[in-house]
Amino acid sequence: MNERIKELTVKAGFPDWSNHAIEFELDQFAGLMTAEFIRLLEYEIAMLEKYKTTSCNDFDRRWHEGKIVHFKRMIDKTKDNFGVE
Repeated sequence: MNERIKELTVKAGFPDWSNHAIEFELDQFAGLMTAEFIRLLEYEIAMLEKYKTTSCNDFDRRWHEGKIVHFKRMIDKTKDNFGVE
């Protein structure tokens, strides 16, 4: 299990990691939560791409592009922080 996930589960008050079944279940849950967060960010990127193509001025296009870059960085940081490939 990723160290950051272990830290968060300890902070949330879960039991120690001597029970491998609990560790496996929490690891699966953390993976699903991380994947869902990334999916939401990818949806936002897709919406911003759509808005960017319909923007009527350069300022709006640059703003949308900046948000896209920001969300892509958030995805990368999430993957790094939670050990997602």
